[in-house]
Amino acid sequence: MFDRWLIVENSLRNVISETGYIEGFEFQIRIPYYRGVFLSMIDRITVKAQNQTFNDEDIRFTVESGSFMLKEMETVGTLRWNFDEAATLKVYKPGGLPSWSVNATIEVEIGVRPAYVRFNGFCRKVLPLGPEKRLVSQA
Repeated sequence: MFDRWLIVENSLRNVISETGYIEGFEFQIRIPYYRGVFLSMIDRITVKAQNQTFNDEDIRFTVESGSFMLKEMETVGTLRWNFDEAATLKVYKPGGLPSWSVNATIEVEIGVRPAYVRFNGFCRKVLPLGPEKRLVSQA
């Protein structure tokens, strides 16, 4: 329904851990449905970057209400992903995306299962690789 807005422009960046190691990359997506849903209603999210497909075990989904690995989300029936909220997908890939690559081709496929219907979304975009995000200690 809202496929062309699924991937948020200029949101792609590598993520650096507290120890200085690039642990993966992240970008933002918007829900392809006209309403918000409970996290347990998200059937699947598939990410493909630079022709490499990533599994559920490689992807963390974060919204204002919480942060979960994709497999955990099927049990989260009380927290929502709202229509106007961009979710962050963090993909654990040692070394992240190559920094010499100015742009990266990102594909996202998502299945949302609100009451009585199913919505699927797909988007492919070439995004510029923005400045790295450095994780800082919460101590």
